[in-house]
Amino acid sequence: MSPRFSIEIAWERLDCGLPEERAAFGAVGVRVENLWLTDAHDSFVGRVRQKVHVSGYLLAQWLAWNWWRLRWEPKRQTLDWTMAHRLTTIGGGYIWPNLVCASDGERVLLQAYPTPSRATEPLRYVVKAHETLPVGEFQSGVEQFVEVVLEQLRTEGIRDSNLERIWRYVGEERRDPESAWYRRLEAAMGFDPDEADEQKVAALIAEGEELGNSSVAELAAGTSNVEPMPSSRELKDLARQEGHEARLTDIPRLSAEEITSLSDNAAAWAMGEAAAKTLRNQAGLGDGVVSNEKLAELAGVGPAVLRGDAPRAPFSFALNGRGGTATVVMRSPFVTSRRFDLARLIGDRFLDKIDEPLVPILRSYSYRQKRQRAFAAEFLCPFDFARPQLDIECSEESQEIVAAEYQVSSWVVRTQLVINRLLEREALENF
Repeated sequence: MSPRFSIEIAWERLDCGLPEERAAFGAVGVRVENLWLTDAHDSFVGRVRQKVHVSGYLLAQWLAWNWWRLRWEPKRQTLDWTMAHRLTTIGGGYIWPNLVCASDGERVLLQAYPTPSRATEPLRYVVKAHETLPVGEFQSGVEQFVEVVLEQLRTEGIRDSNLERIWRYVGEERRDPESAWYRRLEAAMGFDPDEADEQKVAALIAEGEELGNSSVAELAAGTSNVEPMPSSRELKDLARQEGHEARLTDIPRLSAEEITSLSDNAAAWAMGEAAAKTLRNQAGLGDGVVSNEKLAELAGVGPAVLRGDAPRAPFSFALNGRGGTATVVMRSPFVTSRRFDLARLIGDRFLDKIDEPLVPILRSYSYRQKRQRAFAAEFLCPFDFARPQLDIECSEESQEIVAAEYQVSSWVVRTQLVINRLLEREALENF
């Protein structure tokens, strides 16, 4: 049985360029099941091609160089992210497909966009599609393509190419746990190999003992040059000064078996939504609004957590302590935002199989953060009950009415509309 995802190449002749490019030139196609993300109209022959003539070598080299970032770096709205995740940045004089690869750590979203018709370009890509793959399938497809290109180079008598050296280093690092962990954090922070400040990466690695490795990985993915992540000492100071005591034993949890049955390679939004429905059913909430008191009760904390002035915390979080206690810190001074973040904390606890000291609530697009947001949106604003209150056009006014009813922001209502395909994904990109 053929793999669901593949990058395929049919070798062609090229009479100019570097030896590597001539050796590995061909018609390249990117396929997810029966959908070709590289469908393009060729004005020379007047038909649509599934595969386009580009440099297999340059594509393989780009994939190899960006391996760690493609695997671990979540979506960011920066030019640097685009350079490592959009095929049009490969260059070399070829007309590359307008294809973006965005990972959340568990799954890879492949976004293909049509390109405009230009008199100077014979190819116009025609596909608009969003396809999601488990990250293992994406990795396998990339690995197979790179190996095919390397074998073609060897067949043509070309050895020790730049691609071969990069791929060898990637393989060595993947086999060494310490190197792989370093590269993962470095990539999650948005850096190419050896481009991050070594001291910052080392400090983040050291924080794993205080905060937990999976939480440190979340911090790396949430890092930006504008808002650097605080240290464990700073988080503890914030918890001591502005935290609210919580009783972890009061927070409901799914068993490991129930979590596994929910996941099954599920998208973050699907898993979060399913878990929220489960908890609403367990708590007997029906179609009602979750009151502040009930929300605080489910989080094991007092209602005062939903009130407060503008805090100094860069993000909401919980720090687990001893004896089944924790300290919860809220970022926003607004009640609707605090309700949403508190619901995210409940969802994280409800679904998480790993007990670690830190539970971060970040703005990043890792699988865990997206799952938290999906849980909170469905838990606070259950779509099946909110939908009848929206008008046919799902106008902004009706969204605001529903938001006021369920005590959430209009962004949460819009999120539900995107998840349930009543609004285009572009209305809430990267949720």
